[in-house]
Amino acid sequence: MTLKDKIDNICINMTTLHGYASIEDYQQYMIDELKGYSHAIVVGIKIPDNIIDNLESAQGELDYQDSYNRINTKLNQITSELENLIKNEGYSAKSVKASYIIPDGKLYGELSHKMIANLAGLGWIGKSCLLITPEYGPRLRWATLLTDYDLKTENNPVKSQCNNCRLCVEKCPSQALNDVEFRPEDSRSVRYDAYKCSEYFDKLEKMNRPRLCGLCVKVCPWGKKSN
Repeated sequence: MTLKDKIDNICINMTTLHGYASIEDYQQYMIDELKGYSHAIVVGIKIPDNIIDNLESAQGELDYQDSYNRINTKLNQITSELENLIKNEGYSAKSVKASYIIPDGKLYGELSHKMIANLAGLGWIGKSCLLITPEYGPRLRWATLLTDYDLKTENNPVKSQCNNCRLCVEKCPSQALNDVEFRPEDSRSVRYDAYKCSEYFDKLEKMNRPRLCGLCVKVCPWGKKSN
């Protein structure tokens, strides 16, 4: 069994979706501590439909927060397991947490998991700035493992299928979405005002509500049971 087979087995048994991407040409999107790796493994776990469908209630918000945290923890455990596996085979590897914001006030994570998932052909980055998959829409959480092990993969980025849909833009309570399709050359601010989103979370926190929203996830027609 090859190392790639072992990685596949872990991902198939423990995640909803996984994919591989070459990142040698995307080093400019990495923080310095993550540069130098040639490939990435991205793993996603679906948030249960009943959690998403019921999040517009007091109990639903709490259930969403609990599911969000549990899935993030599981994703981090999976990428740590992959990291140990790859290192034991003599390669370098670095796991990147599912949800971590660099404390510099710019509201960026260490790495864009959705960018890796897009390169891996798992879905497109929508007007919500979320990764949207054909099967599950945006109803997944993601984490990434970087490595110098050659996964022998070719990138297959998926083009946006949002078209004229504006449901997430209209539903956003902070009006943080600008109704702009994703283009890799654009800065985040062209599509999304992260500060408006953060200010809305501040308001929720002052009301003793979870510092999460998820309405753009719920309203997206991709991934709903009827699709």
